Amino acid sequence: MNTYNRAPLLRWALASYLRQTAKDFEIVVADDGSEDDTPEVVEQFRRTAPFEVQYVRHEHRGHRRAAILNRGIERCRGSQVLFTDCDSLASSRLIEVHRRHMRAERILIGAHVRLKQEEMEKLTDAVVHSGAFEELLDSRRRDALMRRHRKARWQILLRRRRRPHNRGINYSADREALLRINGYDEEFRGWGGADGDVRERLRRTGVRPYSVYDGALVFHMWHPVEPTREDLARNRSRSRRRDVPVFSKRGIVKSEESG
Repeated sequence: MNTYNRAPLLRWALASYLRQTAKDFEIVVADDGSEDDTPEVVEQFRRTAPFEVQYVRHEHRGHRRAAILNRGIERCRGSQVLFTDCDSLASSRLIEVHRRHMRAERILIGAHVRLKQEEMEKLTDAVVHSGAFEELLDSRRRDALMRRHRKARWQILLRRRRRPHNRGINYSADREALLRINGYDEEFRGWGGADGDVRERLRRTGVRPYSVYDGALVFHMWHPVEPTREDLARNRSRSRRRDVPVFSKRGIVKSEESG
């Protein structure tokens, strides 16, 4: 679970995992150098959670999500790694669905519902702990998710390059497969591109996307965000380069030439 300076949202995101139908999992909070109450939020949750909670942090030197996620992958002890974010509430069956469909040769791509600002204003501790937020999945949103699920399945069948998108708030992969490609490419700094780069490098090792849009769901909590155009343009260009090497030289393990 990636986080940076969003302690109130992180508290709710962590609480949503108390309702999981699947048991026997751990959460690794990967902190990109928060300067708010994030450590206290994690420690308070860890003391009462019925599962293992780990916390890994590095100093903040700009947006280095790829780097801190690599530290998180190193800490993970399970065979499957589910990537999510501090701004995402987990539906009760999220882990169950990912676990049921996991195979070593798959990268599982889950769904998300974006909550509106006015819906965020109605969130409370009681709403999060009871799971009442899942009622925001109305028929219109459910139909939209099924359309995306069908579209993703066609994209997979046609072997579309750079499709379907695996957003970092809800996708999972085999840990050994992630280690074989050396995790995230830490040349990705700032917003965008890093998750898709992982998907394409996994693809070159025989790991193919698989849609779980019809069952694995998170609710993305609204918050203001201001990604810079420079980050987006640079990372988009890097993610679309030809002949991407399977093994990142600046990943979990650093090569001598990359420093």
